[in-house]
Amino acid sequence: MKNRFTAAWLAAAVATAAGCNGLGNTISGSFGGSGNARLILASPKTTQTGIALQADHGTINSGLSAATPIGTYAKVNAGNVTFDINTGSGTTDLVPAINVNVSASTNYSVVLEGEPGLSDYMAVSFADTNALNNPNTVRYKVNNAAPNLATPVDVYVWPASQSMPTTPTVPALPLNQDSGSEANPPGNAYIPTLGSSTTLPSGTYDVAIVPQGTIPNGSSDLFDGATGLNVNTSYSFTIADNNATQNNIGVLLSIDEPIQTQNQLRITKHAVR
Repeated sequence: MKNRFTAAWLAAAVATAAGCNGLGNTISGSFGGSGNARLILASPKTTQTGIALQADHGTINSGLSAATPIGTYAKVNAGNVTFDINTGSGTTDLVPAINVNVSASTNYSVVLEGEPGLSDYMAVSFADTNALNNPNTVRYKVNNAAPNLATPVDVYVWPASQSMPTTPTVPALPLNQDSGSEANPPGNAYIPTLGSSTTLPSGTYDVAIVPQGTIPNGSSDLFDGATGLNVNTSYSFTIADNNATQNNIGVLLSIDEPIQTQNQLRITKHAVR
């Protein structure tokens, strides 16, 4: 396929740089009556630095920016939680706060999407349900946080050593939805789903995103890339605007583990071939 991007996941910035020491931020330990939450900045045109995520006015991620867009999970109480995304001073919200009904033992990604100054600049949440690692398989989910997309999208993810699947891995994914979170967690947001006999090996995976109902061809795809994935790890692909231009999208790749103590960076256009 032509014009293929190579998606490089980069782990950088130690835990303190990712703001892992905020109030109520406990990375490890038993969950009990609590869940975990983190911030993902899916708005690369955001010029603000030092962005923080607060859960009921306690800072759980800080020091984020377009250059360091993915925070680490922090423990939050189960129940209704108000999440604020602010400038880091704790006084100025970038977008209106959102309320999330946090279920125990469930991870959540609070995402800042859209472009500053536009009506689509807002916070949304995704429940990273059943982000449980399996030593026998790669697992992943897909979040659509790109309001500049004109239509829902079909997402294809497959081992690069194999042929592209004949049907989308995640079909008809609309804005602010993911690949399978259910209203009542634990749900089955990850591929393969819990209990499935399917296993996916470690290795390079191709990723193609196209308008709903079309077939990837390597030249007119909305996104066309590749990245390495490993067994015993659960990931999220978060589709994001590159800018306000319609259908100009990028993808963020994150490791969905509360024990992940390093900030994670944006998938970048590494090479064209």
